Amino acid sequence: MARTGTCLCGEIRYRVDGEIGPAVACHCQYCRRGHGAPFSLIALVARSQFVWLSGEEHVRRFHTPGGGTREFCSLCGTRFFNGPRIAPESISLVLASFDEEWTQAPVAHVNVETKAPWHEITDSAPQYPRLPKLPFDPDAVRSDSQD
Repeated sequence: MARTGTCLCGEIRYRVDGEIGPAVACHCQYCRRGHGAPFSLIALVARSQFVWLSGEEHVRRFHTPGGGTREFCSLCGTRFFNGPRIAPESISLVLASFDEEWTQAPVAHVNVETKAPWHEITDSAPQYPRLPKLPFDPDAVRSDSQD
């Protein structure tokens, strides 16, 4: 099933052809700072299934100290995805950028060791101190820093 998305200003559009992984709430400092929120809801998508439809000239990339990338609109700041260095064939798509509202709750919370100290996670989804191995495997937790 194809899904489309856009940025806040509408200058950039994209399409995802294929399966979208389960939603995960990421509490890392990069997601919190980049979104101005306590976490970002993301899902893994094969990089080969992501296509820019228009406005790609406005896409900017930020390289994190951990070796990952963040791609966003240079005009309005909307974040589209993270490119994790540990899974270069995948992207962590920001689900808030879809045209249709994402309706599934997160299956897990990751990077909770760096979550906002005032934020209380109240759902029953499992919590992981760091980013589990990718593709997401809730039973295999990584021991090094987040992307």
